Amino acid sequence: MSATTTTALPDGRTIQCVNPYEVDFSVHEIFSEDFAAHGIDLPAEGVYFDVGANIGLFAIYLRDRCAQGRIFAYEPMPAAFAALAGNAAALTPPAEAIPLGLGRAPGTLEFDYFPGISALSTANRAVGEKLSAGLREVLAGSGASEAVREIVERIGTTERMEEADFLDSLFRTERVTAEIDTLSSQLAARGLAGIDLLKIDTEGAEKEVLAGIAESDWPKIRQLMVEVHLGRDETEAIEADLKRRGYRTSIGGHPLSQGGAPVFHIYASRGATGGKR
Repeated sequence: MSATTTTALPDGRTIQCVNPYEVDFSVHEIFSEDFAAHGIDLPAEGVYFDVGANIGLFAIYLRDRCAQGRIFAYEPMPAAFAALAGNAAALTPPAEAIPLGLGRAPGTLEFDYFPGISALSTANRAVGEKLSAGLREVLAGSGASEAVREIVERIGTTERMEEADFLDSLFRTERVTAEIDTLSSQLAARGLAGIDLLKIDTEGAEKEVLAGIAESDWPKIRQLMVEVHLGRDETEAIEADLKRRGYRTSIGGHPLSQGGAPVFHIYASRGATGGKR
């Protein structure tokens, strides 16, 4: 299992991570996100659930914008969680890092953990294979945007593409068993009246996370950002269900889709601006 190390964000802040070369990709995806363009607001004292938090970059993004927000970050992979816990503790005030996955029912689940690219780790092997194929294309520069190509050049993968074992080492997997709970159980355990933004990035388990929300808890969730790794049809099916529940929705792309991986973002919101709960 990969040990944690440190790297620097573009603004010079030092953070903990699993692989420094992963961070540039994630920063490009997360820190350039314009939630307002999709009708999502981030109240300064809001409640935020980050499901599939990896090393906690979204928690850092939120803390920069929401000085007193309550941030609950869930990550089931031990190495990524170790980095997440360090990064969450370094925030002022700290975010809460929880070593769990969220799903349909409490229990345990086996994951394919990618030590070389921890953010690809997934309990859905078919999704992992599609994401790996898409990322291979992006690393090769095929169809990638100029911004993504600049990142590939900066982190030095272009020069290493000719190394026989380089890509194989990036996409090697290990089996890891992790604890799972439901979102509704976690909501009740923390005594929260609601969630201002539920962000789900679980590499193919997004439907399982949503299935763990009791019908009585759906009115407590004001906004969602769901990263869907199951293709266009499933993305539209999830969007339709959110619309049925009264959310205004839009769909956006993801950098991996430039490599042919079927990855989309669903943004969903309803009700008035939230705040402290």
